[in-house]
Amino acid sequence: MNRPMHAAAPTEAPTHGDRVGLEHAADLPLPPPRFRRRLLAVMLLAGWVPLVLLGVLAQAALERVLSVSIAPVEGVLEEVASELARRELPQDSLNEARLNLAQAELARRALVRRVPAFITALILISGAALTVAAVLLGRALTRPVRTLTEGMWAYARGDLSVRLATPEPPRDELQFLLGQFNRMGQELLSQRERLKSAEQIAAWQDVARALAHELKNPLTAMKLSLARLNRTDASTPHDTTRITEAVALLQEEVDLLMRMTQSFSTFARLPAPRFQDVPLRPLLAEVCTLYAGTSPVPVELRPGAEATLRADPDGLRRLFGNLVKNATEASSASAAPVHVTLESPQPGTVCVTVADGGSGVPTVLEGPALTRGLFSTKPGGSGLGLPISQKIVHEHGGSLRLEPAPGGGTLARVELPLTPPPSP
Repeated sequence: MNRPMHAAAPTEAPTHGDRVGLEHAADLPLPPPRFRRRLLAVMLLAGWVPLVLLGVLAQAALERVLSVSIAPVEGVLEEVASELARRELPQDSLNEARLNLAQAELARRALVRRVPAFITALILISGAALTVAAVLLGRALTRPVRTLTEGMWAYARGDLSVRLATPEPPRDELQFLLGQFNRMGQELLSQRERLKSAEQIAAWQDVARALAHELKNPLTAMKLSLARLNRTDASTPHDTTRITEAVALLQEEVDLLMRMTQSFSTFARLPAPRFQDVPLRPLLAEVCTLYAGTSPVPVELRPGAEATLRADPDGLRRLFGNLVKNATEASSASAAPVHVTLESPQPGTVCVTVADGGSGVPTVLEGPALTRGLFSTKPGGSGLGLPISQKIVHEHGGSLRLEPAPGGGTLARVELPLTPPPSP
């Protein structure tokens, strides 16, 4: 699914792989806005405090300038008017000067009244512009964080083909961080491909080892049977009993090889899961009732939590049916009851435990240990119960482990998330 992409083209628009990786961006959890709020508070304080102080100082300076009185000038004009009247000279110029002085006084008084409102309006307009600039700058600084969160969410879903849009060379530290994230994704994608190849080689080695081990015994028996059939000559009397035994042994070993072949075919053709909402307790009750009616060992579903999860109901029936079947077969010697328990140990997950009264396992078995040895020594058994169960649990994003029970027997513990992860 994941296709490799080179990190040397970050200036291009996001590709289809990027859109696929970020198509659920609306569903991802948003980062807490605490950093943006702190940044906005610091920027507003750094801008508003000097602005308010400057406005107060400007208002004080203007009021000081406008508080200059023209009363001394009026006194001088009165003295000049008296002198002109004594000399009986015309006072037209003096009257014009008085008129201009009166207009100037009216203008000064109007400015004195309007200076506070003017300074306040100037501060508010400048503050609004500063606030808008701070908000835009805060968003510009935190947008790369949101982009990085989307990329990390895509990586968490297993889509390592996502590349974040960032210019090359980066213009700032945040763009450099996005570029390093892209390089990390490219390296992780390469490492995953190498790991996948190594796992495939290891899986083939395990299959070859298992086949060599399982085929060795029947082939040896068949070889011995053929050797017995070939030990005849003209002087040896015809031994019908020996020939019948050899043919029966060959037939038995051929049947074993056919069962082994059918086991591989069954394991390879397991259907893909079809997820839907499944009430788990009724499903477990159905499985317990089925095996309680076909086994001499009692099978009990203990009271407990109720849970509904997103799962494949057929897969769950196969999973828990295999575990209950193994538990009843292990408990058949002691006739101890098989107990099935449904719990919810933590939010978002459920845990189903199947406890038997058999001889128990010597140690904890989980992961690859459950898929070793695909064949059963029981007549008619396929040996695929645990590998199939492990595959179903893996498809649901859960875990399966077998562990020794405290009082004897085996505990098969299955943990499943309420919502399975998306398919890789």
